[in-house]
Amino acid sequence: MPHTSSNKSASLQAASMQVSKSNLHTCKPAPMRCPDCNTPLVFSGDGRSRLCESCGYRKEKTDLKPLTSPEEIVRERKYREQHTGSNFENKRSQMMRTRNLLKQGIGAIKSNQPRTAHHYLSQIIRQGGTPQTEVAAWLWLSEAYTDPAHKRASLEQVLAVAPENATARRGIAILDGRLSQSDIVDPNHLKQEIPTEKLDAEAEQFKCPRCAGRMNYTPDGKLLRCDFCGYEENPNADGEKTYQPRYGMGGIEQDFITALATAKGHLQPVATRVLQCQSCAVEFTLPPKTLSLTCPYCDSVYVTKTAETHDIMPPHALIPFATSEGEIRQVLGRWFKKHNIDRPRITPIVGVYLPVWTFDIGGEAVWRGREQKGEKWLPITGSRYLYWDDLLVAGGKRPSKQLARAYADFDMTGVVAYDSRYLADWPAERYQIPLADASIQARKQIRRELMGNPGKLLHGRFVQDFTVNTSKLSIDSFKLILLPLWMVHYKTEKKVYDVVINGQTKAIRGNRPQNAVGKLFSWLKGE
Repeated sequence: MPHTSSNKSASLQAASMQVSKSNLHTCKPAPMRCPDCNTPLVFSGDGRSRLCESCGYRKEKTDLKPLTSPEEIVRERKYREQHTGSNFENKRSQMMRTRNLLKQGIGAIKSNQPRTAHHYLSQIIRQGGTPQTEVAAWLWLSEAYTDPAHKRASLEQVLAVAPENATARRGIAILDGRLSQSDIVDPNHLKQEIPTEKLDAEAEQFKCPRCAGRMNYTPDGKLLRCDFCGYEENPNADGEKTYQPRYGMGGIEQDFITALATAKGHLQPVATRVLQCQSCAVEFTLPPKTLSLTCPYCDSVYVTKTAETHDIMPPHALIPFATSEGEIRQVLGRWFKKHNIDRPRITPIVGVYLPVWTFDIGGEAVWRGREQKGEKWLPITGSRYLYWDDLLVAGGKRPSKQLARAYADFDMTGVVAYDSRYLADWPAERYQIPLADASIQARKQIRRELMGNPGKLLHGRFVQDFTVNTSKLSIDSFKLILLPLWMVHYKTEKKVYDVVINGQTKAIRGNRPQNAVGKLFSWLKGE
């Protein structure tokens, strides 16, 4: 009987276990399936999402914690540096590990796996690495965040290490609203279409309200004056605002990286425009570089609009003419007398606004060379932080030597925000050298200046085989300005010479007949 009872209890226990297993099996949840192909989803390698092995569908887990912020990552790194003992991992293996983490992080970003990317990239920053790997990690980490504040913090970490980094500066410009993602172009695949039809040029005419005569700006650029009755008026008396630049660094200074990311930074004017005189109905075909026109039939003055296409950059500022033709004739006469130029035959004196790019450039200039120590010349290197404010680069192609020197005679404190009315009755040319090409020329000018004047870096040291690396210099801002110049040619001794006179300061630059001794003295004086 006890034996029978024992058998019964064992059989009952087995039956209950079988029932419980059956219940467990029937209560197991159905596997999550792919909404595209109905294949069961499996966990990814990092456990942060589910994958479909058939079509590649990915579903991120919704109950995950928020990504660690850039500030928290920096704090964790500082804590690790202060409290972690010496790291005996050799440098080579650490570099290999960092490289692999970076490769995995970039791959995760490109595969649209932000959490996986954050996991790998944040490890690089926490453990530390070379400045180059940290810059790359922060740049790609900014792509993993959706919070604009976290994106900005990541990009600011990049600029703290590499202020000249164009990608980070462009990213902050997008966050600030100064640049639209849709406006960014690839300069290597940029095509400029030339319109087959002529464009109608919008223009503003200046007529005297009393006698209908033409009105021009006074030399100081403050008033409009009628050439016939002398009536004057202040064009800004009604509180009309002057031109407001599209790119903003404050005032008239423009963000270089923002402009360079768009077509405006790489293209030059190519469109042909048509202007019809409102007084005599004569039509004129204007070349792309023309900004202003005086009708040769009725002397009506027009100023064409500067931004009729999105691909061309309008001027941001100018220096108004502060001299009259009569004053320039007196300056020219004194110059002829000073240099004993008798009875020259001169062409008409023409006042013109010429386009010039200005750049604000700063950063570290690194130099190398060899310095004598005892009887040996040993390699030596050094660096210095430098800054150039309003470095000028001509907007026209191949300016003459005198014209290039004349640009240095301007007082840049006289720059005002661009207003098209300053161009009334003054011919003005558009730029022919795009912003991108002008910026390269600016860097070349700086390198030539440093190579020609090494004392700016060496402080009196004598160094052989001197070379300069300017790759760490970055362009902070720029502007396109118009400068007033008077131009005249004169003929003497069967030769034609050029003269350029500053429309602001009356400084004169010109060629003249000279013998060998005179040319030597002019070269020594920098003329």
